[in-house]
Order: sequence, then structure tokens, then C-alpha cells
Amino acid sequence: MFEQVIEAMVDAVLVLDISGRITLANTAASHITGYSLDEMRQLPIARLMVDESSGLRTVVRRRIEDGDVLRREESWLITKAGERIPVSVTGSPVHGKTGTLEGIVIVARDVRDIRKLLVDKEAEIAARTSAEDELRAAKSSIEEQLEQTRTQLLLAERRATLGTLAGGVGHELRNIAQIQVAAVDEIATAIAAGDDLRALLESVLPDLERVGEHITQHGHRLMQLARPGPDRVAPIDLNLVVRDVVAMLKGAGKLRRLQLAIDLSAEPLQVTVNRTRIEQILVNLIVNAVDAIGEAPGRISITVQPIADGKRVVCEVTDTGPGIPPDQLDKIFEPFYTTKPPESGTGLGLPVAREIVQSYGGNLVVSSELGRGTRFTFDLPR
Repeated sequence: MFEQVIEAMVDAVLVLDISGRITLANTAASHITGYSLDEMRQLPIARLMVDESSGLRTVVRRRIEDGDVLRREESWLITKAGERIPVSVTGSPVHGKTGTLEGIVIVARDVRDIRKLLVDKEAEIAARTSAEDELRAAKSSIEEQLEQTRTQLLLAERRATLGTLAGGVGHELRNIAQIQVAAVDEIATAIAAGDDLRALLESVLPDLERVGEHITQHGHRLMQLARPGPDRVAPIDLNLVVRDVVAMLKGAGKLRRLQLAIDLSAEPLQVTVNRTRIEQILVNLIVNAVDAIGEAPGRISITVQPIADGKRVVCEVTDTGPGIPPDQLDKIFEPFYTTKPPESGTGLGLPVAREIVQSYGGNLVVSSELGRGTRFTFDLPR
């Protein structure tokens, strides 16, 4: 019965006597070692099993003599051809009726497949670790490249913004220059005619002062973009700004042939902004309205009113020009888009005006109807 049991086992089974010789083995042991069953009988276990420390057999014997069961000790089986096969060894004592040690049963499991699996797994882990290291290095390199690209894009964006703003400044200064030219023409005409200049100078000097302020502020604006600094703001009454801009444009002769209706609030409407930049918006909107009407008779209306809750101020500039086609309404705020001739427009006035309004927490919108005119509306917080 015992022999049938060990024969049925898939692991190599060796039964040793107390002198260490093999007295019984199963077919699995024969297959793994290459010895026949007859050749293994009386073969010293030292010929068949070795270990790296050469002390396993002593340990096995001592433990088994003490009644212990040896579990999963690593060792090597030496085949008939001299090949070393890694095995996991389990040993148990065989006691007689009197309790004396009569032998040892050793079960040796071939662990080549397990070792290969472990080697493959270690190789896989090493490959995965290497791949992760490469990915981390690649990620670091990509992040570094992205940061460089981001820096370059920010620089390119600043340069593009600087170019756009420079064009917008040129557009604005051309409008302001017309006021200066008109004032100089009036003074030159008065001098040629020998007129008294005192009253004329008193009327044009405030406009020339505002022109100089515009030029100075636009210079500061360009410098701020190259080296950002604070936008100098202060509380101002939007009603007064509208009055001054209209007076300035009238003095430049921009509004003489048109009807002008101004509807201002009865109460002061203070907004905290840079006065020159708000004047820039109004000049652009009013001059655009004048250009839209063209040579035909027309009317420009300017209203300044608080909204119902009193927290914001709304300014509207309306003209009776031909209106803007629907397919162009979404484009007029794009930089450099213009329907004017090259000598009359740059396509930068409206984009810059909207950017200014938005920087103060407001917005600039447009509505238009063909044949009826156009209304530009911007709001500012109080």
C-alpha cells in the first residue's frame, strides 16, 4: 500500500535508511534523475542530492532525528548525466513500533518551471521598471519642452499684443491728430487775419492739452506692455468725459455736418477708470459713427445712464448709417478686420476698445439693422 501511494505521487520520492542509502524510490524520481529504480536502490543520497552550503543533509538528519518535519528546503538533484536540477525538499521521519528512527522519506519537487517563471517575472519587472524610468525621463523632457514652448508662446503673444496695441495707438493718434491739426489751422488763420488770439487760444488750449495727455498716456501704455505696471485709474464722472470728448471732436470739425443728440444722466455717474482710455473708446465709437454715416445727412445719439440697480453705468453710441451686414457683426471685433479703405481704417479701434472695457469689468457689444443704423453699447461698474 505504501509503495502504491508513493508511486502515485508526481514529485520524486526517496525512502532512505538510517545510513543514508536509498531503499525505495518512485517512477517520478527515476524520470527526473535518469537512474533506473534498481540503480537508485542502495545509492547513497550524497550522490544524488547536494546543496550550496553542503550542510543540508546534516540539517535534514538532525531535524528528522528530533522528530521535526523538514519543509521546502532548497537543494539540487544530480542526474545520472551530471545535470543539476533545482528542487524543493520536504523530509519526514519513519519510526518503528518502539519509536526509534528507522528511515527518512524525502519528497523532492522539481522547481525549474517555477524558477523560470520567477526569472521571467523578474525580467518583466525589470523591463517594466526600465520602461517606467524611461517614461519618467520622457515626461520630464516633455514637461521641460512644454515649459520652453509655453515661454516662447507667451513671448510671441506679448509681441503680437504689442504689435496690435501699437497699431491701435497709431489709429487713435490719427484721430487725435485731426483735433490738433484743426486747432493749429484755426490759430494760423487768426494770425494771418490779424485777429485777437486771446479768445481763440482760451477755447483751443484745453483741447490741445487733452491731445498731449492722450499722446503721453499711449506712450505709457506701450511701455507698460513691455514692462507691465499699474494702470493709473481714478474716479471720474462719465457724463463729463462724454461732454469733453464731444467738444473736442466738434472743435476738430468731425461733427459739424451731423445732428448730435446727447442724453446724460441728471446725477453724476462715477466710474473708476483711466480717463484717457475711456476717451479713447468714445473717440473711436463716435468717429466710427461719423464714418458710417458718410456724406449723407445723419444723426448720432449718445446716452449715458445707470442701470436699474444702480451698480453699473451704460453708455450707448447710436448712428443712422446704413448698418452692418449680419455676416460681419462677429468679425468687427477681430484685430485688423475693417471695411474701410486702407487709408481710413486699421481694424484695430474696436478690438482695442473692447479690450479696454473688459479690463475694467465691463463689455462692449454691437447691434445693427441694415438701413436703420448701428448701436454700440458698453457698460462699466460704478
